[in-house]
Amino acid sequence: MPGKVCSTVLLLLCLLANPFGAAALEIKTAAQDSPPKYFLQGDGNMSGICIDILRAIEAVDPQLRFSGENRMLPFKRLQLYLESGELDVFFGLKKTASRNEKFYFSRLPLYPLKYVIAVRNEDTVEVDSFEAIRRLGKQGNLLTVSGSAASRFLQDQGGLYVNDSAPTPTRMIKLMLAGRGRFAFYHNLGLQNAIDSMEAAQKVRVLPLSFSTYHHYAAFSKSMPPEQVMRIDRALQEIRDNGTLAEIHRNYGLGE
Repeated sequence: MPGKVCSTVLLLLCLLANPFGAAALEIKTAAQDSPPKYFLQGDGNMSGICIDILRAIEAVDPQLRFSGENRMLPFKRLQLYLESGELDVFFGLKKTASRNEKFYFSRLPLYPLKYVIAVRNEDTVEVDSFEAIRRLGKQGNLLTVSGSAASRFLQDQGGLYVNDSAPTPTRMIKLMLAGRGRFAFYHNLGLQNAIDSMEAAQKVRVLPLSFSTYHHYAAFSKSMPPEQVMRIDRALQEIRDNGTLAEIHRNYGLGE
């Protein structure tokens, strides 16, 4: 009899943990080589702000199970796989008009970002707008990351000297320190991570100026069942409401 009672209790606990009484839903995703959004740890497991959000979603809805997050894909291929349905979701994409035609986006943003610039620490320049940078002429040349949204943003401004040959934010900082550009332009999350990883805080300073504020979202394949998209949206709402999302933001130096 006691064994029967224990079995009943265990069954109830399982039902509470999985109120839908169904098998876990496997959601296919992937990672991008873009720390601290995603980065590999020494043990081969992926980490980063998007992984923390993904795990928090699994914690509030145990039926959701993400797979593939330890696989890094080139950014263009990642978007192609998402469009074709080979991937279900990718965490950490900026919403644009062209992407809205290809993907669904989460109702809530994952985290806020802003475009900022850094200079060498000994450089006393102070600017408060793109116009101020334009007035510097070639002395106001900007470095940014090749193929990034930051590069496209700069190109859209017009009248700026832009060098987007750097493949990574770390390489961009190295080019600036070598005198190949005056300003390093990127979003605050990636720029600060590059400075920290290089231990370059004594060589580089970020100017107190934001050129644009935007957000990264979860992007879903349009072939993904709508009820699964809604389920992830509900989990995102829950981790925002219970304070988990704000705590993750603070862990990466991001404000609301």
